[in-house]
Amino acid sequence: MTEDQSTARSTSSVTPHRLYAEFEITPSESIDCPLDELNGEITDINQQFVGNDCHTDTTVTNSPATVDGSETTDTDVPATTDTPEQGVVHSKQQFGSMCHCPVFLEHDCIPQTTVFNDDHLIVETYLPDRERLSELIEALKDVTAGVSLRRLSRIDDIEGEQSTTVTLELYDLTPKQREAATKAVAAGYYQTPRETTIGELADELDISKSAMSQRLNAVESKLALAAFR
Repeated sequence: MTEDQSTARSTSSVTPHRLYAEFEITPSESIDCPLDELNGEITDINQQFVGNDCHTDTTVTNSPATVDGSETTDTDVPATTDTPEQGVVHSKQQFGSMCHCPVFLEHDCIPQTTVFNDDHLIVETYLPDRERLSELIEALKDVTAGVSLRRLSRIDDIEGEQSTTVTLELYDLTPKQREAATKAVAAGYYQTPRETTIGELADELDISKSAMSQRLNAVESKLALAAFR
């Protein structure tokens, strides 16, 4: 082992990330993202972050202009085709001041964009604890036009390779219910044995125990109904 390798190993850190979060993000109108310039359906995005640069390999379908690099117009694209054209487009750009990606990195999280639409995108990541989740959400609010938590899972070790996962689907909840559910699952309220109480959760949100209980009851009722639709 060389001296450089030894130094690199000694300064590395390994932290378990037991929370999985899926966010719906509405980017700031001032952000200039190279993905906005692509024509066609984006089916896969692979991102790598090097220094202040964001590198992406994006798979685009039905977009001749991005497949072969030629300048085409809408009239050049056939109305129907049996074999959709597909290609991978590489882009490189420095982070902008209103970009959400460096915010994830600053909180020791790796963002993975899974859906990219005209008005919003879906980003998933793993986090170490509920404090980091709260800090990340607050930081994202400063650089985006909107951010909401769509799904939250907590993974706990039991014995060896066995683990248990608690997942909350948060799409149909009100903002207050979503906040209560996020706090509860992240703090281990739904673990056995429970790792927090209604009172402790209520204190974190600065509400009464009865209000916290009502919110969680509403959350559980909606989630139960959704599960058996």
